[in-house]
Amino acid sequence: MLVHEILEYTAGRLPDKTALIEGEAKLTFAQIDSGVKAFSARLAELGVTKGDRIALLFPNCIEFCIAYFAIMRLGAIVVPLNNRLAAKEFQYIINDADPHTLIIGHPFWDTYLSFRDGLDHPLTLIYAGEERKEHAEYFADMIDPCSQVLSPPSISYDDPACIMYTSGTTGLPKGAVMTNLNIFTNVRNCGAHMGYREDDTTLIVVPLFHVTGLNTQLLAFFYVGGTTVIMRDYKTAEMINLLATHKVTTMIAVPTIYTLMLTNPDLESVDISSLHTLSYGGASMAPDTIRALHTRLGVNLINAYGLTETSSLATTMPPCDAVRKGSSVGLPVSGIQLRIVGKNGDNVNTGQVGELWVKGPNVVRTYWKKPEATAKNLGEGWLRTGDYARIDEEGYVYIVDRKKDMINRGGENVYSIEVESALQTNPKVLEAAVVPRSHTIFGEVVHAFVVPMPGLEPSEEEIILHCERQIADYKVPASVTFLEELPRNPGGKVLKRRLREMLPSGEIPIRRRGR
Repeated sequence: MLVHEILEYTAGRLPDKTALIEGEAKLTFAQIDSGVKAFSARLAELGVTKGDRIALLFPNCIEFCIAYFAIMRLGAIVVPLNNRLAAKEFQYIINDADPHTLIIGHPFWDTYLSFRDGLDHPLTLIYAGEERKEHAEYFADMIDPCSQVLSPPSISYDDPACIMYTSGTTGLPKGAVMTNLNIFTNVRNCGAHMGYREDDTTLIVVPLFHVTGLNTQLLAFFYVGGTTVIMRDYKTAEMINLLATHKVTTMIAVPTIYTLMLTNPDLESVDISSLHTLSYGGASMAPDTIRALHTRLGVNLINAYGLTETSSLATTMPPCDAVRKGSSVGLPVSGIQLRIVGKNGDNVNTGQVGELWVKGPNVVRTYWKKPEATAKNLGEGWLRTGDYARIDEEGYVYIVDRKKDMINRGGENVYSIEVESALQTNPKVLEAAVVPRSHTIFGEVVHAFVVPMPGLEPSEEEIILHCERQIADYKVPASVTFLEELPRNPGGKVLKRRLREMLPSGEIPIRRRGR
């Protein structure tokens, strides 16, 4: 099924079912389909044709959804923009993608003005706000039903449908080119592995410009015919209220959001018994949090792992093993092949650590205008994820570190996830991340960035002593920095490049264990 056909398919069989809820607005599948067909006709009048790139700069909102499907219907290519970028980052991505049109949602007009002068070419502008803007088409005018509905052009499964830029954790972002087949493979896998049903309601709290919110929630729910509630800006108390008000049954978030939910007093005063499944990814979840979610909410938990290049899902954890295999990201989803590859390019033995390679119909084939990166990272259909991992004797996958984040302390390899897991067993720690810090004797030592639980103030000494009881001495952080929050990309992964920039200067003394 082509991506735009997902909406047409569900609108045909469930025309009056509520598809989207945002604030007080509710739209059925038929109403969205009508708006999409009108908007695609107006885009065609502006000269948009098959293969053109159309950039979207939106918050999470209904307008994003309508624009997305309308662009797909023309065989054009959606370029969702991370609305948190700086002006120079917007300039780089837009100049790289070279879109025909930029559709701007409220409140990002001023954001556009901040990078407009750095663009290589002028853009056709469409504004989706409360008032009209000079030199821009007005979104509301373009979704009024029209008498003439254009037939979609000839589109194949292998045609590009979306260019989603990677988070740039190791440098400039690359545009991963997703085909209709890539996206639909992920959508279909969501039903099989996430258990979505027509009578489900999901709440999207993660960004729609990222594969999780877009491919694994919005599109997957449109396919099964469920109802999607959209949250523009994350706030824990508001999220809890939306879960109760709309009787949400399933959602996806990073582990930190669930920890904050469990510690928020509003949770005790609402009824969220409709929830049956909570999915998470982007980071490991502390065992205590897993147990608390099971005990207090009685939900199934699904850990998921994926990348932009896998169109979202690569592995999922069966809920029955969420506790038994709590540190694993699960088993490969349907159609996926996995390899663990050593430095010599050969597969390593079961249980040994190497780089995780992924192959399957959801894996993108190319980066936009990046032939060298394509050959290096996507050669012969295998995605080199850049993640160190191991696979146990039952086939369960364990991510142990990013290749570039491994710490070498005096010749001993330290995998950051092991240290972070130890840190997260401290009841005073909300979340933590570790990076290498240079040292004159050992070359590198472990430095921890810790976000305390709300209202608590652990000391550096307390954190280090806790780790000494959990892990080998060479893995224990030599120093600690406390933060209010960790920098993350839209998928919830910690931006360790930014943490390295925040490292304290100067030499650090090496502690003796137990002191």
